[in-house]
Amino acid sequence: MEPNIEEAASGLFFVEASDTNFVLVADGQNVTMVDSGYPKDRDLVDAAVAKIGRSLSDVRAVVLTHGHVDHKGSAERLRRDHQIPAHCHADEAPIALGEIKQQISTFELRRAWRPKIFRFAFHAIRNGGLQPEHLTEVATFADGDKLDVPGHPIVVHTPGHTQGHASLHLPEHGVLITGDALITIDLWDHERRGPQMIRRQFNHDHQQAIRSLDRLAGLAANVLLPGHGELWRGTPAEAVDKARQAL
Repeated sequence: MEPNIEEAASGLFFVEASDTNFVLVADGQNVTMVDSGYPKDRDLVDAAVAKIGRSLSDVRAVVLTHGHVDHKGSAERLRRDHQIPAHCHADEAPIALGEIKQQISTFELRRAWRPKIFRFAFHAIRNGGLQPEHLTEVATFADGDKLDVPGHPIVVHTPGHTQGHASLHLPEHGVLITGDALITIDLWDHERRGPQMIRRQFNHDHQQAIRSLDRLAGLAANVLLPGHGELWRGTPAEAVDKARQAL
């Protein structure tokens, strides 16, 4: 499968995977990978790195916005096979390591059963959603940290989707990576597009997730890179306003 890549800003590559996205941040020859798709996106992950003219030996870190299976997919493989360290917020470590779960349950999916939800569930299962490879080792960071990885993103703790969900701000590039704190497509209804919150069934603490929008609104950026959906050009304040209206 040929990866669909858009250069969102100089050296920042937005990659569409299997109903989920990840970002490659190039700083010279070195690269930070932010998230890594589903487990079965591994070939797409490797192809995306090659397509921007790098190899896996150039990837210095995998930084997770959060530890769900559709975001940490290849992280343990890259750590184990290529000695690429994985990083996440300290509160997210138990989820990344598979010690606890904070995700939509099969009960919720059955209760909300519809054809469009079936498509989502089938796609997730087909791409390894029931077979996560949990990290066995992870480095942790805190809110406000400027990470010592290529691109040096700044951590913005945005809990709610999970307890340790983190967005990443790259002010020198005018880019905000929002993970699942703010997305641009409804996972169950792809006709609903534009800045929005993920459905409450996917959030560990939906009210906390709503409050976390305030942490994004004041940041300086003109491009948002969400965990699901297309990239969005505009300010975080504009995106948060649209997301609140959509509630």
